Amino acid sequence: MLKYVVEEYVRSATPVSSETIVRRYEPTVSSATVRSEFAQLEDIGLISHPHTSAGRVPTDPGYRFFVEHLMQSEGPTAAEQRTIQHQFHQVEPDVDRWAHLASSVLANAVRAAAVVTPLTSARARVRRVALLGVQDDVALLTVLLGSGGVRQQVQHLDGSSERNDLEIVGNRLTVLLDDATAERVLALAATLTGADAQVAAAVARILEQADRQAFEEVYYEGLGHVLSQPEFTYSQKAVPLVQVLERSQLLGSLLSEALHARGVHVVIGAEHPLEEMRETSAVFARYGSGDEAHGVLCVVGPTRMPYGRAVAMVQFIADLMNILVADSLAGDRRPAARRERGTYVT
Repeated sequence: MLKYVVEEYVRSATPVSSETIVRRYEPTVSSATVRSEFAQLEDIGLISHPHTSAGRVPTDPGYRFFVEHLMQSEGPTAAEQRTIQHQFHQVEPDVDRWAHLASSVLANAVRAAAVVTPLTSARARVRRVALLGVQDDVALLTVLLGSGGVRQQVQHLDGSSERNDLEIVGNRLTVLLDDATAERVLALAATLTGADAQVAAAVARILEQADRQAFEEVYYEGLGHVLSQPEFTYSQKAVPLVQVLERSQLLGSLLSEALHARGVHVVIGAEHPLEEMRETSAVFARYGSGDEAHGVLCVVGPTRMPYGRAVAMVQFIADLMNILVADSLAGDRRPAARRERGTYVT
């Protein structure tokens, strides 16, 4: 019943009644039976009963259960795959155009907003950590990044530390965290104690901030698709979304989460860390080749999103771009026809 409610609500954008379920999905079941099922789903918080309407709509937990247990993939057809592959082959030598093309393809395929970051050469890594005492329990933390950039912040410590102690901590962490990314530093911080643990956690936050700033340049398409949805057409709900798309710092914090996610990641409504995004859902994935070169693909729309289509399309474009990046890094310039016969078609 939950699957029916989600699919029908995504299709019609109107609350789903028991009569609709009987007519379109279960003609051998009575409306009373469907209403009983609705009541149970409502009791456990998977659907809700908006206003005085007789219909039901999915809640954020309802969408989450649907995505994890009930969703059916709606990937591109063979004809769509060939068309998309041809479009990418047309711009294949021009790396800078990949992100723009990917955002356009995703927006049109899902009928939602699509955000894609250009290929970035590397994630922030630690080269050196230094601590300079400012007061008894306050130090200036300096992190030299692998790129040559320098980040500084004031770090409060639990208890006072002598200058020599701070120097020892800095030297020790420089060796321990050498060339580590934010994810690696966080893992190591969990194994440390005292000032080492505090400073390592602060270093991880500095690296995460540097990674977010790497995603401040983005391409996005399809905002009109979102604004035309009934949820946003006659309300102010779309204003926060537009603000996020226009403010690269906010968008970067969302996209950088994909660096730590495996495969396609779905964030639904209230699950968003950004309050401005809580009327929307986002489907995103990382693409590229490890830390050597990477970017992020993302589809954003109302929580009433065709998740099966969005997840499958993001996965397909990510897989396609993974191959393009790998070929580019390897200097591989095989004819497009060879790749179309097996590697790209899934």
